[in-house]
Amino acid sequence: MKKIVALFIGVLALSSCTQDIKTNDPAFQAKFGDAIWRANDARVFVDENGAMTIVAYTQFEELTLATTSTNPGTYVFGTTNQDNYAAYYFEGQGIIADHETSIFPGPVNKIANIVAGGFNYTNNSDALTTGGSGSGLKLAIEVNNNGTVNEVNVVARGMGYEAGDVVTILGGNGQAKVRILNVQQSNGEITIESVDNGFFTGEFKFTAVDEEGNTVSFSKGEFYRIPLSQ
Repeated sequence: MKKIVALFIGVLALSSCTQDIKTNDPAFQAKFGDAIWRANDARVFVDENGAMTIVAYTQFEELTLATTSTNPGTYVFGTTNQDNYAAYYFEGQGIIADHETSIFPGPVNKIANIVAGGFNYTNNSDALTTGGSGSGLKLAIEVNNNGTVNEVNVVARGMGYEAGDVVTILGGNGQAKVRILNVQQSNGEITIESVDNGFFTGEFKFTAVDEEGNTVSFSKGEFYRIPLSQ
């Protein structure tokens, strides 16, 4: 697993979200299932190439968020760029769980981009596709005056696709293609909002998967003034 060995061990914290995270400094929390997951400690690590890793801990858990840069902005998980990733590790009470936003087959979560627009297509709310690792993906497409596809939205996610797959939209001249960003079992994002004198603030959410396809999801994640580890 892509993780840093735990340096800070505390007590498991699951409680209600009635307290503003900014009343604690630093603070790291997210919604995990129906409860609020709060870290007992969190630190930021930056390597010699400028890549950032945030590691947050409880007694039995370690949550990792990694990006290729410390620059403010949004970094997406579960894509072909595996240098941006999230991971969740649990070990305790006879249980070990190890989840990451790795490349994993599944229903499409988001489309990355239109690779080729083709021509002679017509607007279609249920366009079929072919190619890639999976099957069953359907898209709503909009076209310009030349019949070139310029907008797509997922209407049926299919199954068995992987991040980076390029699929062809049927119809027109058969040359419109889109690239898959990530899948439902492995996706998410982190937004670094600010870096202030070595203190990092932002938001995150992700769904990560283990080797057997079991998933965990964190939503409404926030980190506030997490310090850079010296």
